[in-house]
Amino acid sequence: MREEKLKKVKAIEKDEVDLISDLPDVLVACIISLLPGMEIVRTSVLSHRWKTMWKYSSHLSFDQKQMLKSWIEFYIQNSNSSSRIAMAMRRKIDPKAEELMDTISEAAILIKSIMENHIGPLKSCSIQHLPESCASGDAVEWMKKLLNLGVIKVSMELELRYYLHEITDSDLRKAGRTLDLPFEIFSNFEIIELKNYHFTTIPFPNPSQVLKTLILNNVRIISNNFQGILSHCSSLEDLILDQCKFFEDELKIDSPSLKYVKMYNLNIRKILVFAANVEVIEIDSVICNHKDLVLQPPKLSVLRAYNDVNSFGRGFYQNGNKLLTSTNIIEICGGLLRRHRGSITGSIFDNLITLSLDLALTNIRCMVAISSALESCHKLKNLQINNQVNSDYNDDTHDYNKNNFLPYPGVLFWQRRDPSQCTSHQLKSLCIKGYRSGEFEVEFVKHFILNGGVIEKIIIWFVDHCSWDQVVATKCLLSFPKLSPKLFIDLKPGPEFMRKDGGDFEKWLKSLI
Repeated sequence: MREEKLKKVKAIEKDEVDLISDLPDVLVACIISLLPGMEIVRTSVLSHRWKTMWKYSSHLSFDQKQMLKSWIEFYIQNSNSSSRIAMAMRRKIDPKAEELMDTISEAAILIKSIMENHIGPLKSCSIQHLPESCASGDAVEWMKKLLNLGVIKVSMELELRYYLHEITDSDLRKAGRTLDLPFEIFSNFEIIELKNYHFTTIPFPNPSQVLKTLILNNVRIISNNFQGILSHCSSLEDLILDQCKFFEDELKIDSPSLKYVKMYNLNIRKILVFAANVEVIEIDSVICNHKDLVLQPPKLSVLRAYNDVNSFGRGFYQNGNKLLTSTNIIEICGGLLRRHRGSITGSIFDNLITLSLDLALTNIRCMVAISSALESCHKLKNLQINNQVNSDYNDDTHDYNKNNFLPYPGVLFWQRRDPSQCTSHQLKSLCIKGYRSGEFEVEFVKHFILNGGVIEKIIIWFVDHCSWDQVVATKCLLSFPKLSPKLFIDLKPGPEFMRKDGGDFEKWLKSLI
C-alpha cells in the first residue's frame, strides 16, 4: 500500500508543470517590477533565465535607507547629522574625493548603477532617500539619469522622519532639503511627484515639454516662480497641492492647459485661480484669508469642497487666516458676500454640472447659500452633500435656527422657497451622506421630490444612530407625489450596519425597533 502511494506521488510530481518558468518574459518583467530596487536585482540569482530579467522591468523602486540597511542605520546612530550634511555638501563640489565617501553615498552610487545597467523600457521610478542625497546633489543626478532613460513618471520623496530636525544650522537644514532643479525636469517627464522638499528652478520656454501631472506634497517653493512653472508647462493638465508653502504666502494659478486642480491641507493668505480651461476643482481642508480668495475658471464643471475638521483639532484659525468652508466658497464666489475693495467678482456656477459639498443641512446660513447656488447653476445635474460636519466650527456665526434671521421658523425654509430653474429643469441626481433624518433634512429632501421636474435619483445614506421614528419619517417621503415620473429614491442603512449585515434597508429599519 505504501509503495503504491509513493508511485502516485512521483507520478503527480512528474506531471507537474513549472508555471513560473513557462511565463513569457514580458509578464515576468512586470512581476519583477513590483519589487523594491535591491530585491529586483537579487532575482537574478534565481535562475539563469532571470539573470538579466530585472533590467527589463517597467518600474524601479528605491528606498535608500533600506538598500544598505544595517550599515546605514549603524552609521546614522554613530555619527553627527550636521557633519554628514556638511560632508555631503563638500562631496557635491568634489564628487570623486574618497575621503568624502560614506555608507550613504555608497547607497546613492548603487541606485545610480542600477539605473545605468537597466536596459528598458523603463516607464516609472520611485525613490525615497535621505537628506544627504539632497545636499550632495545625488537626488538631482538621479532625476537627470531617469530623463535620459526616457522615464514617464518619477516620484521622489525625502525621508524626514529620523534626524533632519536635529540639525540646528539653518544652512545645513536648507541644504538637506533643497533641490536645485533644472527646468527640463519639469518639462520632460509626464508625471512628477515631489514630497517633503524645498526647491528652486528657473522656468524657460520649451516647445517639446510633455508634463501632464504635477503632484507636490509638503513642498515649499522658495522663489517667486511657481506661476512661471505653470505658464511654461504648456501640456500640464493636473495639479495637486498638498501642505505646500508658496513665496509671499500667495498661490496664483493661471495656466491655459490645466483641467484639474486639487488644493489640500493648505494654510495660505491668498488664493487666485484664473485658469481658463479648468474643469474640476477640489478644495479640501484649506485655511486662507477669505477676502483674498478668487476662483474664476469660466469652464468649471465640477466643484468639490470638503473639510477634514478632525485634523485641525481646534486650529480653525491660523496666522490671521481661517478655515474655508463650502458655505464660504458659495458666499464669496457667488457674490453673497461683499468683497473687499478692488477685488474681482464673478460666478463659478454658470457651467457647473456636479457640485459636491460638506454642508450642514440644519444650518439656515448653509441653506441660504446652497439655495443661492442652485439659482446660479443653470446646468447642474448632480448635487452631492456630506452632512457629517463638525459642530464645533461655526465660522463666527450664530445658530440661525434660533434667532430672527428669517421672518418664519427655519424648518419652513424650503417650503417657503420657490424652486429654482435648476431644480425644476436640470437636476438629475441628489445624494446625501451622513443623513440624520431630522426635520430640516426631511424638508430639504421633500423640496426636491415635489419640485424636481427631471430628477431621476435621490440616494440617502443614513448615519448609524438614528431612531426608528426618524427613519420612518423619511421613509414616508416615498409616498409623496413625485413631480418627476422617473424619480427613484434609494434609502441606505448606516455604514456600520452595511459592513456587518449588508445593504438591506428594511432589515436595518427593523433592527432599530
